Amino acid sequence: MTEKKNRTIHYSFKATPEEDAIIQQKMKTFGIKNQSAFIRAMALNGYVLKLDLPELHDAVRLMGSLSNNVNQIARRLNERGSIFETEIDDIKDRHRASFSGYSFPETDPEFALP
Repeated sequence: MTEKKNRTIHYSFKATPEEDAIIQQKMKTFGIKNQSAFIRAMALNGYVLKLDLPELHDAVRLMGSLSNNVNQIARRLNERGSIFETEIDDIKDRHRASFSGYSFPETDPEFALP
């Protein structure tokens, strides 16, 4: 929001229908819906970089799931004052199942420090 407040200078330009079609097509190709952001990136950087990282999207989704599990534990502790070991085991099992197939630096020998 503060970045938006700092943008006080307005730029305006005219384009032909053909130029507009090209701009719209490029925005669609990059998945950008904000025309100002697209034109600003092109003017300042000369290019738009689109990173399609499905692994990152999966990791973010899994981290959301993990934080949901932590919230479940906290909620149960606050409600009851304690939590059953079976509930913790259930949450751990779901956590392991969610993260199976991912390597982490602290557990993967490929990432081990010499």
